[in-house]
Amino acid sequence: MALFPLPVFLLPGGVTRLRIFEQKYLRMVKEAGDDRHFAIGLYKSATEYQTAPWASWVEIIDFGSAEDDILTIDVRSKGLLDIDEVWMESDGLRQACFTTRAHWATTELLPRYQHISDELARIFNQNLELAALYPEPRFEDAAWVAGRFLEVLPFSPEHKEGFCEPDTLPQALKFLDTIITGQDD
Repeated sequence: MALFPLPVFLLPGGVTRLRIFEQKYLRMVKEAGDDRHFAIGLYKSATEYQTAPWASWVEIIDFGSAEDDILTIDVRSKGLLDIDEVWMESDGLRQACFTTRAHWATTELLPRYQHISDELARIFNQNLELAALYPEPRFEDAAWVAGRFLEVLPFSPEHKEGFCEPDTLPQALKFLDTIITGQDD
């Protein structure tokens, strides 16, 4: 499967819009085929293939074009992957072999964290372009809320990377609670 290194932090269920203009990535989209999937690896300039050892497995959910006739695609993360092997094709497109990585399960949001969901809903109400990517928001699901909030926080993706581990939902909720309330338990 193709591997697209980007400075994008995307957890399962997350959606982002990509602008595709380089020939190798136009080929990646074309070759995504009927299943319309590829992987987005967190860009790391200091590594051999410029990617973290994990990636977000994404599916293309919509196509469009920007004002400048550049292809835009909306992708949604189907899950996380561990990158087992990477190689570069002649045009520079990275391909990789992957293993599925477990992540957070759907979890009912506890009342003590309702303010995190409320704050995310407020952000969506203020940013209609972001909200449009999620026509069916799941504000009652702790994993969905924490994932979307972490994705939009104005921190570098590297600072969020620890939250791609499978057992980190409680820490993510605590972290978000501290950011929103300004209080540490």
